Amino acid sequence: MRRNILAVVVLLSAAGCAASTSTGRGPGNRNVLTAAEIRTAQGSTAHEVISQLRPEYLRTRGANSPTNPLPVTAEVYLDGLHFGSIESLGSLRAEQIVRVEYLNASDATTRFGTGHTGGAILISTK
Repeated sequence: MRRNILAVVVLLSAAGCAASTSTGRGPGNRNVLTAAEIRTAQGSTAHEVISQLRPEYLRTRGANSPTNPLPVTAEVYLDGLHFGSIESLGSLRAEQIVRVEYLNASDATTRFGTGHTGGAILISTK
């Protein structure tokens, strides 16, 4: 009896770990927009699609510093190259996009260097 309970606990723990999205690769990951999700959106630009499906990517992150009171937003990267600020998303056609990923400030700074206190939005196109 005790072995059966232990086996059930082990199986449930393994199932919970397998379902976890903490690696950023599982279903329901809020940091990634897939091509299938993008196709369901009603927008014609990247900005419209992201506004509809993941508006948190576009939020400002407060002031840069006491001496620079401008709000901080994510930097945009297109196919691995710096593309611009959030406003640049309005110039990207939604049908070109196959994947959108959001990196928080820490991950963006690790990957791209300083100047990413608002994070980064990575756009992959066809």
